[in-house]
Amino acid sequence: MCLQECGRREFSRQVTRARSANMLLCESIFLQLAANFATILHICEQEDDIESAKVLMILAFTYQCEGRFLYQELMSVPIWSSMRFWNAAFLHAVHSERKLRSSHNKCFSEQTQEQRVEAAEVHKNTFFGQMSSFITNMMAFQLPLSDIAEFREKMFVMSELEEEQKLMLRQLSPVLLPDQDEFSFSDKLENLKERGRSFLHSLSRSFSVELATSNNGDAGQT
Repeated sequence: MCLQECGRREFSRQVTRARSANMLLCESIFLQLAANFATILHICEQEDDIESAKVLMILAFTYQCEGRFLYQELMSVPIWSSMRFWNAAFLHAVHSERKLRSSHNKCFSEQTQEQRVEAAEVHKNTFFGQMSSFITNMMAFQLPLSDIAEFREKMFVMSELEEEQKLMLRQLSPVLLPDQDEFSFSDKLENLKERGRSFLHSLSRSFSVELATSNNGDAGQT
């Protein structure tokens, strides 16, 4: 069924629903789920199914077994090395969350000034929240820091983020200095992931970015 787009969408919906019941799995189910994810993500790459792959990427950071998260079993999946996936998935996530968080659906010309200001603030906070989430995930998958920096700066051009927000995101994914060994990054990964989780927690409180609700709603639309 997952050779077809509708089958991949249904798989994503079922795994999303199961997440609310239990995210801590026994080893046999955990490994079976990892195998299913790897197979479907491979199909997603072949079929250019960005939307399904994005949902599975999000879910891979929620399921776990004995302290291991599902994404750690999927490190070698080729789609993570595709910048086309990260660019398209990010823009799709921003668009979907903005639709969920927007309090009105009028086109720009029909909005009042107050509504335009509100819409701009929603877009900015959505962009910031998704950027922090995607950068943290890219670091977890051990993408080259140069690729992460290129992704970050490219998306900054499309944003209306404040300079302080840009600085926070740059600090989350620092650019390598010439004398640094990029492969030493893996030795610091656990520390970086912990910083990322703390960063996202404070971000959620400050900007009321309910990422879990957004992801569930987004997956339900797939």
